[in-house]
Amino acid sequence: MNERPFIATVGSINMDLVVATPRVPARGENLLAHDLVVGLGGKGANPSVALARMGARSLLVGCVGADGFGRQAQEALRSEGVDVASLAVVGDAPTGVALIMVDDEGENTILVVNGANDRLTPSAVGEALAPHWGALDALLVNFEIPGETVAETVRLGRAHGVPVVVDAGPPRRRPEAVWGGATVLSPNALEAETLVGYPVDDEASARRAARDLLARGPQAVVLKRGAQGALLCTSQEERVIPGYSVDVVDTTGAGDAFTAGLTLAMAEGQALAEAVRWANACGALAVTRLGAMAAMPTRVEVEAFLAERGG
Repeated sequence: MNERPFIATVGSINMDLVVATPRVPARGENLLAHDLVVGLGGKGANPSVALARMGARSLLVGCVGADGFGRQAQEALRSEGVDVASLAVVGDAPTGVALIMVDDEGENTILVVNGANDRLTPSAVGEALAPHWGALDALLVNFEIPGETVAETVRLGRAHGVPVVVDAGPPRRRPEAVWGGATVLSPNALEAETLVGYPVDDEASARRAARDLLARGPQAVVLKRGAQGALLCTSQEERVIPGYSVDVVDTTGAGDAFTAGLTLAMAEGQALAEAVRWANACGALAVTRLGAMAAMPTRVEVEAFLAERGG
């Protein structure tokens, strides 16, 4: 393994328009909001930034439009130390946009216009990753891009012996042909519910869902449960890795921080349970700040958080 893990993220790039609001407005209602924050986001961009902040060599494979948001996204990623050489600029679709409402409880409601993210093809991913086989320590991919592209990323990782973490978000009814070959599948409760087809609303149903998902192919399932921690399920063990109690400001991006931390810790050789503990700390830190990319933690912050919490 390289001294600094080399991790490629394959996924979406959005410009986030985050509105802090007392609550989600009713249909037809004009509600006075608190604040607006515009910044980079997306389930590919967010973890790629988190990985760079935590010390990895971070490569992002994705698509942006030939527009102002696309240029802003590339500039923001470069400034964070993310390798954007494999980003494609497409002329027939705008850069993805997410409209995010964050209420006073810190919960979010999100509308996404995929735009250029839908143009990320399997062949484009193959071409982008081809020069890096032999150097890559891990792959991270999410569901905010076409299903066939997720499936090809997983297939390529397996073919080249590179661990693949699949963040099963946002909620999409993707068959196991897409994600079954993953080293680790990591959904949250709603995403797990979408994949298994029944409610996942307590520990018993979470355990059932994790076992059902594991039976469909991945080597491990890590089911994110917010402040309740994460459920780790493999053929050898099933255990809850406790979470951390923090003051929640905005849950946007928490799952992205979690899976970035999980992937990094795995690439650094940590045992899976320890990698989940590190990931829990990353997710906890992310919810204490407004925004997505802006909330991604640094390595120093995660280490200090765990030291303070006795981790």
